[in-house]
Amino acid sequence: MLSTARILPAVVSIALVSSLFPQAKAAPPSVNYLNPAGGQIGQQVEVSVDKTLGTAPVSVWTSAPGLTVTIPEKPAKGKEKQFTVQIDAAAKPGLYWLRFHNAEGASEIRPFIVGTLPEQAEAEPNEDLEHAQKCELPGVTINGVLAKSGDVDTFQVKLKKGQTLIASQTANEQLGSPMDGLLQIINHRGTVLEQMEDTLWFDPRIVFTAPEDGTYYVRTFAFPADPNSTIRFAGAASYIYRLTLTTGPFIDHSLPLAWHPSTATPVALEGWNLPDDLKTLLPTVTESKEQALLSHPRLGNWLTIPLSTTPVVLETKESQAEKGQLLTIPATVTGKITEPKEIDSFRFTAKKGDKLTFKVDTYMLGYPLDAYIKLFDAKGKLLKEVDDARRNYYDAQLDYGIPADGEYRLEVTDRFQYGGFRYVYLLSIQPTEADFSLQTTEEQYTLTAGDKPLEIEVTVNRQSPRFNDDIEISVAGLPAGVTCEPVVSKLKEKTEKSVKLKLEAKADVVFQGPLEIKGVSLKDKTQVHTPTAVIKGISPKRKTARPKADLELPYLWLTIKKK
Repeated sequence: MLSTARILPAVVSIALVSSLFPQAKAAPPSVNYLNPAGGQIGQQVEVSVDKTLGTAPVSVWTSAPGLTVTIPEKPAKGKEKQFTVQIDAAAKPGLYWLRFHNAEGASEIRPFIVGTLPEQAEAEPNEDLEHAQKCELPGVTINGVLAKSGDVDTFQVKLKKGQTLIASQTANEQLGSPMDGLLQIINHRGTVLEQMEDTLWFDPRIVFTAPEDGTYYVRTFAFPADPNSTIRFAGAASYIYRLTLTTGPFIDHSLPLAWHPSTATPVALEGWNLPDDLKTLLPTVTESKEQALLSHPRLGNWLTIPLSTTPVVLETKESQAEKGQLLTIPATVTGKITEPKEIDSFRFTAKKGDKLTFKVDTYMLGYPLDAYIKLFDAKGKLLKEVDDARRNYYDAQLDYGIPADGEYRLEVTDRFQYGGFRYVYLLSIQPTEADFSLQTTEEQYTLTAGDKPLEIEVTVNRQSPRFNDDIEISVAGLPAGVTCEPVVSKLKEKTEKSVKLKLEAKADVVFQGPLEIKGVSLKDKTQVHTPTAVIKGISPKRKTARPKADLELPYLWLTIKKK
């Protein structure tokens, strides 16, 4: 249902930096995190890295247009790790990726978030109510860090009776911060009125309506995302977060949850403090061409939704009727388990021999539903039931061959019979199609010119039902003097599950840029995929009951340097 990802074009901002220590050994950039990790549209932000920007000259690649990055030619003493980001007035809000590189190599990519609200830096001391940092509403995004073990940050806001405050923290999920954050709302007496730990996976959000006029406090602290034996609140320089506090419009999800561009119709927004003119919005396709962006200057946040290959319909009251809501295959439906124990039912007609894939996306989209599906025939006989598609993956999927002509019924519910405002899902019923995906072991590679070849292993995942076609895997966009022969992955041969690409460079070649690997089915040239790679240092293994998969991105990088 989702379109194929592609490598985004590079937008490079180059800044030549004079070395303060010409005798020092040249070094590549090394960056674990950025602080602050974002900024407001139209503003200039001074950002620091935790390690080093590397030896001059240094350039910066970004995953999409909208950012101009400048590194001072002669940084002041103590500011050697700082640079500025000018966010264009026309930039789209969202998650951008930055990579620093020089002649010696490149850093791993790191996230930078562009938002719509005014920004404010967290200022210590702010550990208790007496020293709570004042924040001005209707909206602000605070860039903070829980810098040491036991650290607690506290912020104060003034609310009128009946005002709804959204306190939403971004840390572990988009920034890769190794923290499992908690939020609390506290009154002037120090009483905890609300507390939240996990909303968007490990990142908390509280929606609070003030019971009376007064000053209220938002407190945040954290535990490690990877649990250990300590029982204190955790903290470190890498515990970076962005905390949005707003009484303005804020969205949680859209109806439908996916968008078919050919329909060119707005989607409904579901959230809080939404005025009538912001209850619908027309999405725009993102640079990746696989998602649509929902954003507006008056919104306190933004949302990306997947693109669909078929028009998306909404669940109706018929889904609660005995017969169920009638669908025509192929179908993509957005539904919601509004109440505990609710079951949504959909019926459709299929023919003997049809091979269909039933898929429910919700958990991986950031919603709490643990999808559970059941397939029945016309007589009510249970044919198949599916909970989790695989271990640690909580979205249901079923590939099924239809045994006879007739009408069938599919039920969708929550595995533990929960329900509520955020229990939304995207159901697709499509003809089963064989497909494949690619993955590399690293997200960046270095080749020494004139030296031995660089081997890049590409893992081939022939998805169920097994993809039988030969797949040619090659590298595009290489500079003159660099060669790499395509390799074909063939079923029942050594190359079935993985191939090795060999890159060679002549002695005088120097290069820095995206590594553009692609796999193409030799039978159907329209089936094209680019590999992803796990981003190291930003995807901690979360040893919990409901972990989320490591972050994988298609932004591979190649450095070719001299001996």
